[in-house]
Amino acid sequence: MSDQDIKTIAQSVLGAELNELECQALSEITSQRSLKKDEILFREGASDDQLYVLVTGKIDVIKNYGQKDETVMATLKPGALAGELSFIDGEPHSMTLKSRAESEVIILHRADFEKLIDTHPTAVYHVMRAILRASHKLQRELNTRFMEMNRFVTNQYM
Repeated sequence: MSDQDIKTIAQSVLGAELNELECQALSEITSQRSLKKDEILFREGASDDQLYVLVTGKIDVIKNYGQKDETVMATLKPGALAGELSFIDGEPHSMTLKSRAESEVIILHRADFEKLIDTHPTAVYHVMRAILRASHKLQRELNTRFMEMNRFVTNQYM
């Protein structure tokens, strides 16, 4: 892996608590993928064992992609994680991710990551904590949106 790959990991959400050696170990098991505008990263209902970290660009999170009730739920920006729940529990993705612009993602496969448990257990702990923090952040944002929407609806009908 190049110094740039290690730097990319270190500056990502995953590398926030990792030392240089741990960033190097992680960079050795990750790959990068470039997405063209409007390219699908993964589809709702599909299963994979990959965690994605958006490095550059923007990616739309879409519910019911290609259907009449298609809805863009959010737009991911650099630093965001994607596919984290499927990465952890193996369940199918609940939404489709499509690039809004040319984008670059880091990809981490679960099986490769699990091999680090024996050689870099602290790195595994820190990466899992980063995933949990990102999930909590998303949950707080969704709770805030729900509360704002609830207040709006309640005020409309009172």
